[in-house]
Amino acid sequence: MSRQSYTAFQKHLLFFSTPTSPPRLTFNSALKAACALGLDFPVSVFLSLGLKLLYSPFSLTGVNIIDIPQSSHRSQLSNVTLPIAKEEFTCSELLRLLDQERYPGFVGHKINQGHIGGFWCMAACTRKHTVSRDDVERFQQGEWEAPVAERRRNSEEILPLWRGGPIWAGGHSWAVEKLLSVKVYKPKNE
Repeated sequence: MSRQSYTAFQKHLLFFSTPTSPPRLTFNSALKAACALGLDFPVSVFLSLGLKLLYSPFSLTGVNIIDIPQSSHRSQLSNVTLPIAKEEFTCSELLRLLDQERYPGFVGHKINQGHIGGFWCMAACTRKHTVSRDDVERFQQGEWEAPVAERRRNSEEILPLWRGGPIWAGGHSWAVEKLLSVKVYKPKNE
């Protein structure tokens, strides 16, 4: 299956999946991806467990992302037209955009709110705490993670603790690289 035939949510999950064919969402692949986005190790474990429980609770080998039913896909704000003059979005503005989409059910709406909030936590600028229009447009296409992971490698873009970032970026980066072979934050002298 070509990347173009995936839904925006499936493209989003590709970042958290194994690079195999077909791509499989596993605990380990999700853990490495979450760490690459700059999340602290315990937060990454929690996110990985959540993905595992939501999409492949009984599978030892993970789940093929193609097999995740459409009813379990999360909102990528794909059906929302962004305001033309708006270049940056706060978390509450993103949640208001979500309200423009119609997803049935209270629980599904709350899970989508968490999904949008998680995107904001990982993608928002660390100084202004807003997400750029470019990142929101990439989110709508399901391809926001790689640019954000690259940005996190910049020492000025370390996630704050209250948004899931590490307590000590240097120690976290060293440990994650040694344990998982994932480079997160560069030292300032590089």
